[in-house]
Amino acid sequence: MLDLNQLHPEQGIPIYQQLVDMLLSRIKNGSLPAGTQLPTVRDLAEHLGVARGTVKRAYDELERQGAISKAQGRGTFVSYQPASSDSRKERAMAAIDQALQTLEDMGFSLTETRIFLDLKLRERAERQDNLKIALVECNPEALSQLAEQLHRTVGPVDLYPHLLHDVAAYPYRIGEDMDLIVISAEHAESLKDVISQKDKIARIALRLMPQSVAQILRLTPGHEVGILCRSPRFGQLIHNVCTAYVEGAVIRSPMLMDDVSGVTEYLSGVSALLVPDGYEKYCPAPVLQHVRAFDAEHTLIRCRYQVDEGSMMYLTERIERLRDKNRM
Repeated sequence: MLDLNQLHPEQGIPIYQQLVDMLLSRIKNGSLPAGTQLPTVRDLAEHLGVARGTVKRAYDELERQGAISKAQGRGTFVSYQPASSDSRKERAMAAIDQALQTLEDMGFSLTETRIFLDLKLRERAERQDNLKIALVECNPEALSQLAEQLHRTVGPVDLYPHLLHDVAAYPYRIGEDMDLIVISAEHAESLKDVISQKDKIARIALRLMPQSVAQILRLTPGHEVGILCRSPRFGQLIHNVCTAYVEGAVIRSPMLMDDVSGVTEYLSGVSALLVPDGYEKYCPAPVLQHVRAFDAEHTLIRCRYQVDEGSMMYLTERIERLRDKNRM
């Protein structure tokens, strides 16, 4: 039976789709080999505490994909087997024939069809040149900052940012086609039993940029410090830094940017305000106006996390090795 704890209605992904993903993953990795009998719709629905229609829809989708088959009077069985090269070629030729017939029915000539195919093949080739990299971090502020840093430093890649709690609850968010999964060493440990593609994990170390730390160190006992953030996690990280480095100053509990009604009162009496670098991208307009007005008369410190130098060297070398491998 499937583990009930692996279904997460709060994730916003339909339960039937979560069930499809979990079963398909186990079928493809061999945990459920061909010939394995699956529970009946009724039994699995009762075990998972979901509607029978949900399980039936998942089974129907798996059957449509050729992963399972239903034998009348006998039950439901895994039917997926890795395709041989011959069968793959036959399916490929059939798919091409179908596409050509569709274009012919639409009235396109062979010359026009050839042009369309050439264009699409070039588009696919250009997209496939880019490595697919999943980036996992515990808060959206640092996640956005790290994505910007990687775009600047490692050349053209396709980045797929994910929040840590989303991946922990639903690991199938990270597709099997990823070339690399970048995550801090601290968080990698918590996901070691969740992510199946362990050989693709690249562990990195993060640090608060020296410019941000230098400004925080200039805060004196006379300052009353506020922290405005998008997520509680980022706010707590910055609060911990201030507590460690600043003596005597009053450090307020972090406030979330979406608390539009409370921003005026929160900023009252604050002489220094810490915000995530790039906050303008997701700060509500009324709060943004207050922050800009504050910046004109007081101290505004932008806090940015980045991959440290050693980790960046390791990451760059690993990405280059992957690129070299793809060129072969």
